[in-house]
Amino acid sequence: MTDSRTTIHEFMVSHQKKYQEISVEIHEHPEVSDFEFLASKLLSEQLKEKGFEIDLPAARHRTGFATRKRFSEEGPFIVFLAEYDALAGLGHGCGHNLFGAASALAGAALMQVIRETGGEVRVYGTPGEEGVQKRSAKGSFVREGYLKDVDAALCIHPGTSAENMLSSRTLGCALVDLVFHGLAAHAAGCPENGKMRWMHRSLSITVFPYCFSS
Repeated sequence: MTDSRTTIHEFMVSHQKKYQEISVEIHEHPEVSDFEFLASKLLSEQLKEKGFEIDLPAARHRTGFATRKRFSEEGPFIVFLAEYDALAGLGHGCGHNLFGAASALAGAALMQVIRETGGEVRVYGTPGEEGVQKRSAKGSFVREGYLKDVDAALCIHPGTSAENMLSSRTLGCALVDLVFHGLAAHAAGCPENGKMRWMHRSLSITVFPYCFSS
């Protein structure tokens, strides 16, 4: 294990400049969810150069990709998840340029020792974390079966803490579709005649009185 850790560390140190350059280029050309064409191309081509097989697009996302390098059926199947989308109007405020490059480097580094343990190394490009056009690709990768034989899925996320943490509390994001029905009423003349009803799955709530502008 010590020799493997040394091999991984030495690979990362000797190759980090290239991945830093990729990270900077992604940062300088921010792309919002499901439009990360440059970032997807840069990361997947770099992994292909390191010997990974590439599927692009993947999981029904045009900027998603799935890479793999197998050495044997026996052994752990490890996947690194890579995000690379930016925030609309802001750019890479969440550091996903670092996120994607770090996962690509981690996958390439682990591949240097996976021959000893067997198994498979993968890197999945999971776009759309910040957006809602097709929703986060992680859910799509699950639905399409990309994770059904995976033993561990790993990633890191840049943060502002001075401490390195293995995990931290995060907030979940559940998207819902609301359908509004109601009766319009003049906001000043007769607001008491207004009604609003919204429905979501089994939820149904009627608010009365409610004001609808005519």
